Amino acid sequence: MIIDHIGIACSDATKMLETFGDTLKGKMNDSLVYKDMGLSSTLIDFQSTKLEVMEPISNKNILNQFIDKRGDGLHHISFRVDNLMELYEDLSQSGDTFLHEIKTIDKGKTIQRYTFFNLSFSNGILIELFDEIPKGEGGPYE
Repeated sequence: MIIDHIGIACSDATKMLETFGDTLKGKMNDSLVYKDMGLSSTLIDFQSTKLEVMEPISNKNILNQFIDKRGDGLHHISFRVDNLMELYEDLSQSGDTFLHEIKTIDKGKTIQRYTFFNLSFSNGILIELFDEIPKGEGGPYE
């Protein structure tokens, strides 16, 4: 398991992208729009980790709710795991560990599977767990 990226929520991504991309010389990737989640996301590479700058693109979505409650800033810490299904099944047996079941994002040749710990489980810090598998190997989660 490794820390893959740190998610930053902001109502307007322009200043954050300038700060992390231009000022701190991070390598900016193309922005991706996730219409079903109501947000855009830009990954900025810094050698051994990445920042994900997320901005809402619609008025009613979970990212807006987060920003309204907590303001712009740290949203989540994301860990890449070897086998999300196995970890999910093991940890789910201990109770109300996760915010939701495993969800997926189609990334073309791969499927990214992800979920988040309940805030009560992770002491108020939103923690994402994910893995990425080639298409055709995901079974019911593909």
